[in-house]
Amino acid sequence: MDPANNNNNFETNFGLDIFTNLLNSDGTTDGNDKNLIISPFLVEALLALLYLGSDGKTAEELKAKLHIQRFPNNAKMASYFAGNLAAITQNSPDTQLEICSKIFVDEQHDLDMEFQKIAYKYFLTQTEKQNLQHTKNIEDLLKNCLQENLKKSAINFKIFQENCKALLLMAANFRNKWFLPFSAYRSGLYDFHVSSDCVKSIPMMLDNEMFVKFVELKEMDARAIELPYEHDDEISMLIILPNKRDGLAELETKLKQVNLSTIAEQMQMESVQLLLPKFQIDFECSLKAVLEKLGFSLLFGEDSNFKNLLSPQSASSSLPIADILHKVCLDVHESGSESSNVEATKPIVISNSIDTRQKFFRADHPFFFAIRNRDATYFMGHVVKF
Repeated sequence: MDPANNNNNFETNFGLDIFTNLLNSDGTTDGNDKNLIISPFLVEALLALLYLGSDGKTAEELKAKLHIQRFPNNAKMASYFAGNLAAITQNSPDTQLEICSKIFVDEQHDLDMEFQKIAYKYFLTQTEKQNLQHTKNIEDLLKNCLQENLKKSAINFKIFQENCKALLLMAANFRNKWFLPFSAYRSGLYDFHVSSDCVKSIPMMLDNEMFVKFVELKEMDARAIELPYEHDDEISMLIILPNKRDGLAELETKLKQVNLSTIAEQMQMESVQLLLPKFQIDFECSLKAVLEKLGFSLLFGEDSNFKNLLSPQSASSSLPIADILHKVCLDVHESGSESSNVEATKPIVISNSIDTRQKFFRADHPFFFAIRNRDATYFMGHVVKF
């Protein structure tokens, strides 16, 4: 299989389905009042790997929900995920995706060696036998895994189920440099309208004339820009800003019916007056309730069949997934999404007067963003508060 052989027709709206359902989940995650980020591509890759390890009705469910039939065969599917993982992890020293993708299986089960090889080679995922009998064991295991794989990453996952048979962890920390960096010496304090009755003065980045892709989305009552990263594979941050300060919820409802690629195709290079907050997101959640809502029922049930993930000696055993835990970290500032070496000595309060005669993008209220290239959406989220 050739990992570089990709096809942009293979991307679906699976990520937006997860994102919008996460916003409306009835669990402990209330995405409507907190900054949020997920990695739809990495979650989909992990589920596609589970499909390769499944059999029977479990395989049929995963195939239908993930639209696996869009690939000519399993080899082409594995190549798609491997190629897009390589695009964001290997091609540039300035791009780094710290990733921790794990399938933990209780030590009473034996893993299939061929599945383990495929998991690591094409999906950058490790499968491990571990003691999953007690919540304390599991929480220590998760903490150690993240400390080994994601720099400066803490974990707050609380495990409520003992005697787990299988548990999945997908965590990532994305760092990259802007192709057009902001000047730290032009950053200053601006008002961010969290809500109609809450305004906060926060550090924001300013560029009076940045040449970037821009589009007015009249049907969505919004505007969008695309900020390119310093990368050979045209990875960029797409930011969609509702025109109304309280318009994010309405915008995200409309996004359910939109393919992000169609928005990117409408954009043209423009000189834009740009104001954008510096922000950090460290978000973690359980995806079980969201995926069950999307119809992934056998994945978590006692009737789950992961015959091809386990060795022949263990293949007759049921292997329900206890949960899929997801964590993403992102830090956005003048240099990009990484530790900055240049900082203004003191925040400067800058006038709120902006010349509206030219194209402008003033992200002084909640907005949606996605980090993607033409083949895949690696991350998506929203910024709603400081």
